[in-house]
Amino acid sequence: MENSMRYKGFLLCVFLTVGMLGCAPSPEKSAGTHVDDAWITTKVKSKLLADPEVSGLDIEVETHEGVVQLSGFVDTWEQAREAEDLAQSVKGVREVNNKLSVR
Repeated sequence: MENSMRYKGFLLCVFLTVGMLGCAPSPEKSAGTHVDDAWITTKVKSKLLADPEVSGLDIEVETHEGVVQLSGFVDTWEQAREAEDLAQSVKGVREVNNKLSVR
């Protein structure tokens, strides 16, 4: 249990670092929008990793202008719905496209 929490903490740090490194603005997006999307992605991924009912390690999260796309695999449709609900609960999320598949 303790190792699992440490591993999740480590992953959270990795996602935060990667999210911040990818914050260079692109020509079609303002710097503010890009940072907001990176923040949303990091926050959603953190919630998925922290939730004991959802296998956050197998879920990819992408955000574009506040629209979050979830892809990857979960064990049940209930987990897919829970992942969608968690993503929708993050401040700044305008919409969630749930492309999760059940194994």
